[in-house]
Order: sequence, then structure tokens, then C-alpha cells
Amino acid sequence: MAAGSYLLYQLLHYDIDKIQVVVHCFGDTAYVFNKITQTVTKYEGEITSKTVVWSLWQRGMKGYIIYDVARKGTPPATNFAPASGWGMIVVSSPNVGNYDKWVSQVTAKRIIMNCPDEMDVKAMCAWMKQGVKTDKQEEYWEMVKKRMYFIGPLQRHIFDDKTFNERCGAVKFALDSINEVTVKEYFLRGGELPWYSENPSHKLVKIVRELYEDCETFFNAPICAFTSRKKHWKFS
Repeated sequence: MAAGSYLLYQLLHYDIDKIQVVVHCFGDTAYVFNKITQTVTKYEGEITSKTVVWSLWQRGMKGYIIYDVARKGTPPATNFAPASGWGMIVVSSPNVGNYDKWVSQVTAKRIIMNCPDEMDVKAMCAWMKQGVKTDKQEEYWEMVKKRMYFIGPLQRHIFDDKTFNERCGAVKFALDSINEVTVKEYFLRGGELPWYSENPSHKLVKIVRELYEDCETFFNAPICAFTSRKKHWKFS
């Protein structure tokens, strides 16, 4: 759901007395948004980006860092953010290798975002096809909805023919690969193994939030109706 962009927008409109600078990192590339001078500066290299952040902190500026994990298994350094006066959030797929070490060392809180639902995607389609005749808008939405049935509400794949076809192939391979043992790792909800996250970017599942005894817990669930039905057919 483009969480990093949403957070950036909110922080840029946040009280300037509390946050004067926002740093948005994509792996080794950092964009520094100075709200006082209303400028954006690009920096390359994690060491350079870290040096820039600490120099801003030493000058007494208050800021916030959004760190998008650009590559699998590349979490930020645990001392990337200054010790005080700055906040930081790491945006990642649920793969634990992208953030687990950082979370444990800085005692961060984990926040899970659900996948977009059907109405979210329908709104995206309406925005993408604004100005187009109503019947063409409806035709486009029906095509996207059909794709969602097979691979789920994944924006990177449902809007493009090539990536959709590639994803369908990956889903078929994943369905053929699971067995009676591994299916428990991917499809349990409310069972003894909640949220199997060592490989959560598996093509067949999504992570969902559920309330359990007034506490929020996370479980894997089929990402779409197609994988759910295929799973039942295969193991029932």
C-alpha cells in the first residue's frame, strides 16, 4: 500500500517545531527533506547517509527516518539513527531477515499492515482510469478483479500483463511444491504455529491481524480465493 510514501506525506505535513527534517532511505540511497529550507537532497552510500543524519542531529535539528528495505536481508545498521531526538521506522515485507536484528537491538515495536481489500483496489482502478468512459472503467475493474482471484491484491502484479503472468507461474509452482507438512506452516489460522514468518513472502499467503483474548496476533492466510480452493482440493 506504498506505506513509505504515505508516511513521508504525513511527516512532511507534521508540526515543523517537532520535526524539521525527514530522511527517506532506500537501501544505500537517502533523500533528505529539509522542511525549513524546503529543499530535498539526495545522498548515495549508507555511510554517507548516516553521516548526514548525525550532522543534522549535532546541529540540533529534530527529524524522522523512513528506511525502506530495498533488498532482501539488508536491514539498517542498529546505530543508523541518533540516540535521542529522532524517530525511525523500517518499512519491509514481513521477511524476518529484513528487520529482526534491528528490532531486537533497538527494542522497536512491530506493526503489521493488512493487504488492501477489494474496495481499496477498486478505488485505485477508478483513479487510474479517471476521465475514461464508464463502461471502459468497469471493464478494466473486472479484469483486475479476475486477476485478484488468482494472485491476490498485489499492486505490483495485478496492473501489468507481464508481471501478472509471471506471478501466476510462481503461484502454480508454489502450489505444486507444498505438501502435508509444509501446508501447516503456511495456512494455519488460530493453530499452534501462528505467523510462520521465515518465508512469509511465499506466493500463496498473506499475513492477517486478528484479535485473540483482547490482544493483536498475526497469522498466515491464503492470499486469494484461488489458492484457498486449490489448497482444500489438494489436502481434503
